[in-house]
Amino acid sequence: MDRPFLPGSPGHILYNLLLGTGLVVGAPLWIPWVLLSRKRRVNLPDRIGLRGAPRQAPIDGRATVWVHAVSVGETLASVPLLRLLRRRVPDARLLVSSVTLTGRETAVKSLSGVIDEGFFFPFDLPGLCGRFLDRVRPDVVVIVETEIWPNFIAACARRGIPVVIVNGRLSKRSFAGYMRFRWFFAPILRTLRTISAQTAEDAERFAALGAPREILTVGGNLKFDVSPPETGASPLSGMLLREKAAGAAWIVAGSTHDGEEAQVLRAFLSAGKGNPSIRLLLAPRHPERFDAVEDLLHREGISMVRRTAISEGADVLAGTVLLLDTVGELSGAYAAADLAFVGGSLVPKGGHNVLEPAWHGVPTIVGPHMENFSEIADAFLAGDALIRVAGEEELAERLARFAADPHVFRETGRRAKELLETFRGASEASTAAVLSALPGGGSRR
Repeated sequence: MDRPFLPGSPGHILYNLLLGTGLVVGAPLWIPWVLLSRKRRVNLPDRIGLRGAPRQAPIDGRATVWVHAVSVGETLASVPLLRLLRRRVPDARLLVSSVTLTGRETAVKSLSGVIDEGFFFPFDLPGLCGRFLDRVRPDVVVIVETEIWPNFIAACARRGIPVVIVNGRLSKRSFAGYMRFRWFFAPILRTLRTISAQTAEDAERFAALGAPREILTVGGNLKFDVSPPETGASPLSGMLLREKAAGAAWIVAGSTHDGEEAQVLRAFLSAGKGNPSIRLLLAPRHPERFDAVEDLLHREGISMVRRTAISEGADVLAGTVLLLDTVGELSGAYAAADLAFVGGSLVPKGGHNVLEPAWHGVPTIVGPHMENFSEIADAFLAGDALIRVAGEEELAERLARFAADPHVFRETGRRAKELLETFRGASEASTAAVLSALPGGGSRR
C-alpha cells in the first residue's frame, strides 16, 4: 500500500528539491517569461502573497469552502456547483481561486452575488501554500477537474483540511503521462477525501493511478449543468436580434485560435456570395489576440466593427463582421445566433465547450480536434445534435448550405437542446461530495 503524501515524506522532499533546483537553474528563462507578459505581471504579486487577497477569514462560526478553478473552463463548470452550495449552505463563506487573469475575470462576472471572494491561487511553493491556507482557514478545499499541486495538497494534509476533486477527468493522454510517475502521484491521491469523476472510465483511471476505490464516485460532467443567462439580460443579444429582425442571419464563431480565423473567414466570404445577408461574429479565445484579428480583417479588406466601438442602443454593424473584443458576452452572442462554430477545433487545440450554443438550441459546427471535450462531442454526434467537419473545405460547404437556407440546420439545434436536458445532475452529485466533507454538513462546531 502506498504511504500518503505528507510533509516530510520522501516524495515531498524529492519534489521540493527538484522544484528548488528548477527555479534556480531556470531563472534566466522563467523571469523574462513572467515579466514580458502583462497577465502574468498582474497576478504575480497576488500569487506570492504580496497583496491582500485573500482576506483573513473571520472567526464567526461560518463554514468556509475554497473552490479552485484554474481557468475559464473550470470556472464556468463550477458555477452550478457554487450556486447549489449557496442554496444548501446559505451562511457558508464561498471562495474561488484562479490561476489565469481571464479565469479570475470570469469568476467575477459569472458568480457575482454567489461567492464571497475571488483571488489568485498561490504558486506551489513550500511555506507559501501554508500561509494562504492559514489566512483562508477553509473547512474543505474543492479542486475542479484535475489540478494536482503537491505542496498545496501536503499543506492541506498537515492541517487536516479535506481535499475533494469534483468533475475529475483524466484523458487518455494525461493518464499515460501520470502513470509514468505513479510512484509519485499515488501517495498524493491517497490524501484526498473524495474524487468525483466525470465518467466510469475516468474513475478507473484514477484507481489505476493509485486512488483508493472507496474515495471514488462517478458524478458526471458539471459542464452539462451550465445554465445560460436570460437572452434579454445581454445587450449584445439585443443588438444582434435587431439585425435579425432586419433580415440578417448570424454565424457566431466563438473561442477561435490563431490560424482558425483565417479559415473561418474564407469559408464565410465564399458562402456570403450566395447570400449577402449573412453576418459573422468573431470571438477570439484570448483577449490579447483581438488586435491581431482586427489586423487580419483589414488585410483581407473585410468591412468590420469592434464590439467596444458600438455605443449602447446603436445599430450593430457598419460592416460585415463584428469582432467581439470583450470578455463575458459570448453566451449572449450564442443566444441570438442562427449557426455557431466553436473554435479550437479546426486547429489542434483540443476544442472548446459546445454546451452554450446547445442551451440556446443553436445548430453548431466543430472541426476534427475535440479531444478536450471528447465525451460531450461524442454524445452530441451520436444524437445527431452536432455537425463535425474535417477541415476548411467542408466548413465552406456547410456554410454555403446555410447561406442558401439559414433554417437548414434548425433540427440539429433542437436535438442538441433536448439532449442537453437529459444530462442534468452533476452539480447535485458534486455538491453532495463537498457537503460530506464539511463538518456538520456546513456549520463549524
